[in-house]
Amino acid sequence: MNRVFINAILILFIVFFYLKNRHGLHILQLENYYNDRYIVWMKKNLSKIFNIKMIGLFLISSIVAYININIGLILSCLTYILLIFNHKRNKEKKPFVVTIRIKRMYITYLILIILLAISANVIDYKISLSIINIVAIFSYVWVYIVNLLNRPLEKYIRRGFCKKANSKLKDINGLEVIGITGSYGKTSTKYVVNTILSQKYNTVMTPESYNTTMGVVRTVNEKVSSTHKFFVCEMGAKYIGDIKEICDIVEPKYAIITAIGPQHLDTFKNIENISKTKLELVDAIPEDNGIAFVNWEDENIRKAKINKKIIKYGLTSASDYYADNIVITEKGSSFDVVMPKKRKINIKTKLLGELNILNIVCAISVADTLGLSEDEIKIGVKYIKPVKHRLELKQNPNGSIIIDDAYNSNVKGAKMALEVLKTFENRKRILITPGIVELGEKSNEINKELGILATKSSDFIILVGANQAVPIYEGIKETNYSLENVFIAENLQEALLKMNEIIDNNSVVLLENDLPDNYL
Repeated sequence: MNRVFINAILILFIVFFYLKNRHGLHILQLENYYNDRYIVWMKKNLSKIFNIKMIGLFLISSIVAYININIGLILSCLTYILLIFNHKRNKEKKPFVVTIRIKRMYITYLILIILLAISANVIDYKISLSIINIVAIFSYVWVYIVNLLNRPLEKYIRRGFCKKANSKLKDINGLEVIGITGSYGKTSTKYVVNTILSQKYNTVMTPESYNTTMGVVRTVNEKVSSTHKFFVCEMGAKYIGDIKEICDIVEPKYAIITAIGPQHLDTFKNIENISKTKLELVDAIPEDNGIAFVNWEDENIRKAKINKKIIKYGLTSASDYYADNIVITEKGSSFDVVMPKKRKINIKTKLLGELNILNIVCAISVADTLGLSEDEIKIGVKYIKPVKHRLELKQNPNGSIIIDDAYNSNVKGAKMALEVLKTFENRKRILITPGIVELGEKSNEINKELGILATKSSDFIILVGANQAVPIYEGIKETNYSLENVFIAENLQEALLKMNEIIDNNSVVLLENDLPDNYL
């Protein structure tokens, strides 16, 4: 009978273990499979991972088993049933994807569970039960362990895919790679550059936010073909060396640096490391004919030592290409782009904000340098559409407006988004934000400043997340802003419910940053 109970417990354990590890694997996936970042998440969520009630139930059933094995086994069965039926899976903002890598991790899990099942059936049942319960308590830790066990295999597979991508690019005659990196603006700039260049050339770009090494490699292996002239490649980084790793594979000829700012400070630690990493792209372009297009409005770029040929773009005449006669309204922007030899192109766009103007000026500097005519550039600009969740304007049926800037926020982008909100002077302006993450030690300082700035552009402020909201709320309290017009929501769903209470047909709502599941 005891053998039947221990195997019933094993079955229940597998169900419980799967539920916990599925969530853990989802977090690991969101953290790009970095074990150190997964550990940081675990430390921030210890009370959820090591739930006191759960631990208590497991310990009681294990202790009772040493007094009376039958009662202990029954209690353990009931514990697992209770925990399984009380498990709640929150709605995922970015769905968990069962990739090939996840499947390989599942195989490792299966091997470990088989070993556990064999052990449970050959050793003393009291000891078996204790081992099973201990493994259950440390469910989330096993995500770290399995990822660690699979690391040698993953490195081997990764090298194979990287080598294949590098060989493919080298075999395509005439293909030139444009690398784009920066602390903000790189995805939007990529779309604008690709849109304008496609008026003359056959181009391909990394889709959406595919900017990690394996995201780029996958794009090369699946999307790039011999018919393409330019590959517009977005490059993201959270550690020193990340950009260099991508450059070693794609070997860019052109570099675009959109910004060097305080983003991902939790891993980079300081602005010097960020600058060093972003400039890995410039270091990778050829000495003789490589060109770096740099945002000359960015003080950290101006301070950087760049030894390659550069073309400066910006909003003032200090740049080689710059925007002049800028008019920004709630309906969009109009401006002239002044090019070398005093040539001008008049631009009208529905894109909102100064940052999008910079992106367009950057793209025009690239297009002009690569041989597009002024007519081709103008046609390309007409095809530019807002990138999803990046200052994307949405009109509601009741007349209200949503400015969707929900994609991972950054300091400069958040400030510019607030400036856009400020332009809607004749509407009720509502801000919904959880603040900015991945700022390391500067998190409180920067989010406090965000709170102060929010009061200058918003008539009502909805903050998301009790812990996240603290520094923003402190910033708001330092002003004369009425705290009656501030609401702190537990999550986005509660924030949207509050928005629906106060919104009318003359409202404009800015959704500034929407935290992914690993920050909830």
